[in-house]
Amino acid sequence: MILAKPVTVLHTTGRELMQAGHMLQKRHIKKLNQWGIEYIYIETYDDENLIDFVFSDSIRFLAKQTYEDAIVSLTRLSKLLLSKGECDISEAGKTVSQIMDVIAMEQGILSLLSKLKETEEYIYQHCVDVSVVSLILARALDYTRDELQIVGTAALLHDIGLVRYKKKFWDNSMIQNVPTSIRKHPTMSREVAAKIDGMEPRILDIVSQHHEYIDGSGYPLGVKRDDIDELSRIVCIAEVYCHMVSPIQQEHAINPHDAVGVILDPRFNRFDPRVLRAFIANMAIYPAGTFIQLNNYVRGVVLSSNVDKPMRPKVLVLYDDDNKPVKPFPVDLSDPKYSDWYIDKVIPGQDITKTLGKLLRI
Repeated sequence: MILAKPVTVLHTTGRELMQAGHMLQKRHIKKLNQWGIEYIYIETYDDENLIDFVFSDSIRFLAKQTYEDAIVSLTRLSKLLLSKGECDISEAGKTVSQIMDVIAMEQGILSLLSKLKETEEYIYQHCVDVSVVSLILARALDYTRDELQIVGTAALLHDIGLVRYKKKFWDNSMIQNVPTSIRKHPTMSREVAAKIDGMEPRILDIVSQHHEYIDGSGYPLGVKRDDIDELSRIVCIAEVYCHMVSPIQQEHAINPHDAVGVILDPRFNRFDPRVLRAFIANMAIYPAGTFIQLNNYVRGVVLSSNVDKPMRPKVLVLYDDDNKPVKPFPVDLSDPKYSDWYIDKVIPGQDITKTLGKLLRI
């Protein structure tokens, strides 16, 4: 790997540690880890369009900071409610506004930064995840700024009644496996959220309905279709998706592609079709960084999604059909000249480790 941009230490006077064009070896990578440098730019192939696939450093930093601030804010709000029985809605509103601003700059980036969980803080992190996904979907559906504020706040508070159950484990993505006591948590979350000064009634309705499905199979009331607030339908699908890709027990996590498959399973009719269309178009079925194999046995990594054709992302080819490393080159599967190419499967995690190991050796 060859550095495309110099490496500097930002917390010093900006001293340059490695110049662009420097060829990296294992000992250099070890040093980068020791210096706490998480991201570098490397030359992999000659294509100026690559910059379109890479988030800018400043936006990535801002997104990470916003995500962490949201967790801190929600934690503080929750503890105030549990200890004093009251707090103000303004803090939650400010948090949602900050998330909305970042999403507007680089849609979806926050959802890429919320995969690693600390179990003790899971409920808070999960609520922020659901708020991010809900805002992405609501924005894609052209809701007003005020409606975005409502759905984002409701999603941020949707599981606030579960804080006292943080040590409990369950699979909330398939409602048949949810214990009876846990089925009451939407009502409990509404009761807790109702203690917040300045709370809007519609936010409380969304909180209480975030597990209601349009076919009536949800809980706690089992209401159907028009009896479910349209913004609740957004939080519902966001909640199910986030629980599958990032559950409290990480060994139960499934990749985003499989999660989308579960949500779209024709045996179920749980989600609003309009929201589903927005979900498919805006939540990457094959997120950036997913290792895949094409139908011609070529292997590579997804660079970015095509909103209009979510099944046909931009891919960086790494291996030929004989599983031999090649000089990486980009392929846009939405381009007509690649009409015969399609993704055959996602490469499992253990295979990804082997792939990365081989790439580091060449």
